[in-house]
Amino acid sequence: MVIFPLIATSLAFGCCLAVLRATIARPKPANLVWTIAFGIFGTAALAEVIGTIIGWTPLLARTYYVLGATLVVGYLALGELYLLMRREWVDRIAGALIVLSALALSLVSKASIGPGIEEAGWQALERSPGLTLLTILMNSVGTIILVGGLIYSAISFKRRGIMRNRMQGCLLIAAGTLSVASGGTLTRLGSHQYLYIAMSLGIALIFAGYTKTQKPDTLPARSPIPAGAVRDA
Repeated sequence: MVIFPLIATSLAFGCCLAVLRATIARPKPANLVWTIAFGIFGTAALAEVIGTIIGWTPLLARTYYVLGATLVVGYLALGELYLLMRREWVDRIAGALIVLSALALSLVSKASIGPGIEEAGWQALERSPGLTLLTILMNSVGTIILVGGLIYSAISFKRRGIMRNRMQGCLLIAAGTLSVASGGTLTRLGSHQYLYIAMSLGIALIFAGYTKTQKPDTLPARSPIPAGAVRDA
């Protein structure tokens, strides 16, 4: 069924363009990384659409696996870290992620493709133990960082009574990330048809959360300064 991968592709590229416009208007590391992450997600979903419609090829299988199965959660988590930590620290993590991305690309490009790719699709990719470990590591650590960081931020905003929109946005992004992760779990359990239902819902929640975090909170009106009061320079 191609409808759900097609929905996921449209949502992901729509989100990518929206965040790209925001990045151009106000360049921020988090926005740039999330633009890349949405682009990665959209390209992986597009590979699934093309494979379903015209038939899977080794290139499509490798493209899907390295982008959708391995890298996307890591880049979403990196964007969150730019909001939570000092930039110079996250820049180092970004360097490590680039190295891991190159390693994943190398492992996937060397992986053999088993017989029956026309029916098995990307699952015909024969994953080495190293590639499997790298995929699990990036997804599990990325999910923990992303969801944990977002929930921590939401609780912090709630306790301080500030940034209500960002708090709600953080919770939406966390829910979306868990939805995407649940899609991968369902696939591993043999329910491939539910993958893109979960991913479409997840990407929609993530973008809704991102949009919410960008909205300014309404601040209470300030009391007028009494006449004759001295203002600090």
